[in-house]
Amino acid sequence: MRQGPFLLGLGLVTNATLALEVLDTRVLSLVTWYSLAFFVLAMGLCGLTAGAVRVYFMGEALSPSRLPSELSRAAFAFALAVPVSYIALLILPIRSEPVATTFALFLVFSAALALPFYPAGIAIAAALTRTRFPIGRVYAVDLVGAALGAPLVPVLLRFLDGGTAIFVMGAVAAVAAIAFARAGDDRASSRRATWALVGLVALSVANRSTDHGFRPIWVKEHPEYYAMVETELWNSHSRIEVLKAATGPALFWGLGARCQAPTVRQRVLIIDGHAATPLYDAGSSLENLRFLECDVTDIANLLRPGGPAAIIGVGGSRDIQASLLSRHAPVYGIELNDRMLQILKGDLGAPALVADHPDVHLVHDDARSYLSRTHDTFRVVQASLIDTWAATGAGAHALGENGLYTLEAWRTFLGRLQPGGVLTVSRWATIETSRMVALAVAALLDRGVASPREHVALVGAGLVKTLIVGRDPLTPQDLAAIRQIADSRGFAVVALPDMRAVDPDIEAVLAATSRAALDRVTLKGEFDLRPSTDDRPFFFNVMRLRALWEPLPAADAATIEGNLLATRTLGMTVIASFLFAVGSVVWPLARRARPKGRIGRTLFGGLSYFLLIGVGFMLIEIAILQRLSIVLGHPIYGLIVVLSSLIAAAGIGSLASDALPLSSAPYCYVFPLVVGAVVVVFALVWPSIAPSIIAAETPVRIAWAFGVTLLIGLPLGVAFPAGMRIMHERHADETPWLWGLNGVGSVIASSLAILIALVGGLTVLLLVAAGCYALLTLAIAVMRSERKT
Repeated sequence: MRQGPFLLGLGLVTNATLALEVLDTRVLSLVTWYSLAFFVLAMGLCGLTAGAVRVYFMGEALSPSRLPSELSRAAFAFALAVPVSYIALLILPIRSEPVATTFALFLVFSAALALPFYPAGIAIAAALTRTRFPIGRVYAVDLVGAALGAPLVPVLLRFLDGGTAIFVMGAVAAVAAIAFARAGDDRASSRRATWALVGLVALSVANRSTDHGFRPIWVKEHPEYYAMVETELWNSHSRIEVLKAATGPALFWGLGARCQAPTVRQRVLIIDGHAATPLYDAGSSLENLRFLECDVTDIANLLRPGGPAAIIGVGGSRDIQASLLSRHAPVYGIELNDRMLQILKGDLGAPALVADHPDVHLVHDDARSYLSRTHDTFRVVQASLIDTWAATGAGAHALGENGLYTLEAWRTFLGRLQPGGVLTVSRWATIETSRMVALAVAALLDRGVASPREHVALVGAGLVKTLIVGRDPLTPQDLAAIRQIADSRGFAVVALPDMRAVDPDIEAVLAATSRAALDRVTLKGEFDLRPSTDDRPFFFNVMRLRALWEPLPAADAATIEGNLLATRTLGMTVIASFLFAVGSVVWPLARRARPKGRIGRTLFGGLSYFLLIGVGFMLIEIAILQRLSIVLGHPIYGLIVVLSSLIAAAGIGSLASDALPLSSAPYCYVFPLVVGAVVVVFALVWPSIAPSIIAAETPVRIAWAFGVTLLIGLPLGVAFPAGMRIMHERHADETPWLWGLNGVGSVIASSLAILIALVGGLTVLLLVAAGCYALLTLAIAVMRSERKT
């Protein structure tokens, strides 16, 4: 077998595998919810582990003479499975109702998701374990290919839609099949793979060049309609559809009862199939948009006209337009999604009269990071309905905008206000309003304010409530102005410093004068309305897990529909992950690779060891992903960094372990404690270093994230090979079981991690992971307790 083509094929397979995981996450964020990002990891691991177990059953089929052909066959199956899997994900509707038919459909959906990773697992495991080339060189190529796979996704999505990018990954797998075939001079396999490559390239080109290619049929449980779409833009964290311009009633968030929506020409921008934002045509002058003053989200601009303003989340620019109408200057529009800014700066956004306005500065950055490092101060900092329904609907697990709704973030926002300045946040008028007010009270208490309610006003209209939080206490003149504005436009005054809140729950929150008192009134019954923090950044999740088993009040049922959906989906992913892990790994092993002889203490210890490192590694990966999402501004960025750097670092640690005496005492007992100590230090030190990192420029944040992940990944990488060496001395025949249970632990932990984080927070999640590694010392003691059998 020729080494060059073999190494090329391996690198391409691992590259396509990691890129496909990230791309599947992006597509599932569109057709379902961000929460399934973690399910992609679970199903990917399940497929890869099942493929690795299959390698152990293939015996002589993977002899040196047949290895190139079998590798080519596996890569060929991988290439064909990619489009099949993607098309299945597009046509299978995912429902939230916990009924048998729904769960059965979810299992089919899960199988479609895992499908391409099974042959990929066969190719990778066979290439790593059955080759005669130097293992260090082979493993290095495996790592390089994987490390480059995730960062490739943002590049692809600059030019391609998500589906076409997935088809391209199938083409990459076909090239790998050709390379493997040529490594063994298998012309028949090479020809077959070449035809697959031609077909996948043609499919990619056709899908990219037409508006009628393979596109989602179902989006967020509803049929997708494309007739009104003028253009579609993708990037690594969203799909934006720009609808055709139409004349009709202006879209409002919270229209005052004394106002009427005028007829305007407007477009609608739709993010990930559900969240929408209008793009108004201002005609010849922004004065044509004076009707924006009738939206409750604009009340802070009317209260504090003039001076500099910061808009968090530009969207279709309506908040910038309203700010300019209130004579704010300069106006900084801070937008994470560069596609939004591309629209505003192009021909489609030109009628908004924003991009070229001399007082407007459009900033492509994470708002929290930008406001952390700027020295500018503002009269108004505004965040109006900054979320996506993907995030709200999957609030238990999504981190799309949760980094903006934490105590630490609001500490930053309040710190950027001028004397007399206000922070204004608008949210949907659901039970999460109480959490929004609680977050304001907590942030004010954090600043040393003795009576937070003196700084807070809450006004509502329609389905929206707008919170005004003053850097300083609101004055009697402010309260009179708020009442006058509300009366003239038909807004409802919900809470002011000189009146009891209309809602008794909100009144209880405003009356709290300490964090202990605040926590008491916000944690009750089925709901957890405590202020979200960077450690528990789940602002959109207001349900406690026990609420799933208790009847909810009818008045509250509709307001937590999204949370129910998210938690039920999480429940289905946990069950599905378990079933697939058992069905594709444990059951085949139990049937065809039964342990030789009795299961003694050493084998039991070994199985426990590999199950523990599978669970521990995945808990750490999910915790790092969540925390880096806050630093980097979006979960996809965190996923790209974690998948690329953590895997590469663990691989480097694995290779380095060959030179260390980790299978003999006392070193075998020391390294698990070192791993646990590194994780504990990261968990405890994070709160003190995170603010300075968040305030850094984007390249610095990315570099720091890679550095932290590499530092943690290096010691993590030694556990697997060290355990293998210990067990090889006693139970070399049980290697398939060790691989299998390691994968099973990772699969189950990918969903279990979210449950732990919901209950205890990310620090607890990391401490549990550290505990898993500490328990390895007991497992090692048992593994070494008997002589070789």
